[in-house]
Amino acid sequence: MKIRNYLWALLFLSGGSLTAVGQQRVAFISDAHIQNIADHPELVRSMEMQVQSTRLFNENYYALIAALDDVARRGITLAVLPGDLTDNGQFVNQEKIREILDTYHRRYGIQFFVTTGNHDPVRPFGMQNEEQGFLRADGSRTTQENRCAGYADEMHCYAAFGFYPQPGYAYWETPFTSYRYEDYNYQEALREGALDQRQYTLCDSLQATDASYLVEPVQGLWLLAIDGGVYLPGAVKNGVQTYQGSSVGYNNVLKHKAFLLPWVRKVVAEAKRRNKILVTYSHYPLVDFNDGASGLVRKAWGSRKFDLHRVPDEEVTEAFLEAGIRLHVAGHMHVNDTGVMRGKNGKCLYNIQVPSIATCVPAYKILTAEDAEHFEVETVLLDSVPGFDSLFGLYEKEYAYDRQAGKSPVWSREALASEDYAEFCDWQFRDLVRVRFIPQDLPEIVRQKMVTMNGAQLWTYVTGKEAQTGWGTDWTGHDVIVDLYRLRYADKLALRQISDKRLKEYDELFKAVRRSGAGDELTIRLCEIADIFECFLHGEPSIHFYIDLDTDRITDVE
Repeated sequence: MKIRNYLWALLFLSGGSLTAVGQQRVAFISDAHIQNIADHPELVRSMEMQVQSTRLFNENYYALIAALDDVARRGITLAVLPGDLTDNGQFVNQEKIREILDTYHRRYGIQFFVTTGNHDPVRPFGMQNEEQGFLRADGSRTTQENRCAGYADEMHCYAAFGFYPQPGYAYWETPFTSYRYEDYNYQEALREGALDQRQYTLCDSLQATDASYLVEPVQGLWLLAIDGGVYLPGAVKNGVQTYQGSSVGYNNVLKHKAFLLPWVRKVVAEAKRRNKILVTYSHYPLVDFNDGASGLVRKAWGSRKFDLHRVPDEEVTEAFLEAGIRLHVAGHMHVNDTGVMRGKNGKCLYNIQVPSIATCVPAYKILTAEDAEHFEVETVLLDSVPGFDSLFGLYEKEYAYDRQAGKSPVWSREALASEDYAEFCDWQFRDLVRVRFIPQDLPEIVRQKMVTMNGAQLWTYVTGKEAQTGWGTDWTGHDVIVDLYRLRYADKLALRQISDKRLKEYDELFKAVRRSGAGDELTIRLCEIADIFECFLHGEPSIHFYIDLDTDRITDVE
């Protein structure tokens, strides 16, 4: 074993208490989407709403606390939350986030750094938002209106978390500050970093705010937060300006935030000149996050499936790689993934997707930097979450209320028997696949025929032969689709829910489909599913891995 690998092994076997000279550890906790259910029980959303959403609304509050407790236990004192801290930037939720982070800063000395996401802010100047599905004590539902923050309100609320300079920072700047590193002082940074200095004309008729910043929280480490959100103006309705949301992320940056790329190029050059470790992050991914399946999905199911509209254009990725970005951490997609793109210059850009703590499979990541070229990434599963079952009694009332009203609940009551938070998230995810993804994403013959057949029936359909006794009897076509989505969201973390026997039988079925040469529609669709499944199953390392920018290698840590 090389000395470097020995040091890494010693670091992690010690529970993270050992920190060699020069090493820096940063926790990344993404897409919490919390609502302040602790102080405002009227904000609890129904299970009906939760299983139709790509994230939980309620239990993730407790998951955030559990993640922060784990970060504190490991002695990590730098934590990044790359966007969507709240579900829609509601003031009541945003203020709770600030209270929570302030508490952990006081108790454990953790410095927090946040970025903007497409859910916070939802619109650049705030909005009044009506939301549905809030639970009453008897299990019935109601609607509520909440005022949601815009850029200015969010940046002021989270001022201490990177958006503004702090006395303890060794350095801080934005694309709009003009001082040099050697001339830096806190008072000047505070003056130049004022909100009115960070206004920029992004496109015709839109004056919005950019929240990008560079901070040196400890000597030698530069954290570069890129605000990839662009809100394009739409129609004026009832005298109110509407905006296109920022969900597509970086794909609008080159045209509408032209100032960002030159600034990033300058930061990278300065980091190299001053021998700083540079870690870049944004809410939005900078490399394709579909493990090479995007082209297959587009051809098979269309350009709006599997978030293809959110995949960054290669032109965008190439531009930031050419500017010198080699390592980038992102959220937004709620997926556990590592994307790698090799550019025209022969170098690679590594994009680390941090999974959400609010869906399948809930986890956060720890990035450990040995120096400017060598990084280790560990994914921490959030299964033990105290309080995750606190609302189960209320969900029972919701279930009973719907049954008494003659309405069939869309969610699985078995979720309330979950033994831990990860299991509960998996139940939510299975229901999400059933009630939303399958109806919206998949061709009719898959929805109507494949999902109703068990494995043995699928084998017979494809091969014309009976399956061996016991083969394919414990899974169905529906399970194949659920496992496809599990792999898409959680990568190899999903193998906790997929048995080796089932995975082996899937492989045998997929090989038989490819050999069959049949041209009927179901077999064609099965072949598409097989190819996409294989892409998600065999992506880049994404759980515990090592990135060497010097040799451009990514390897699993054994």
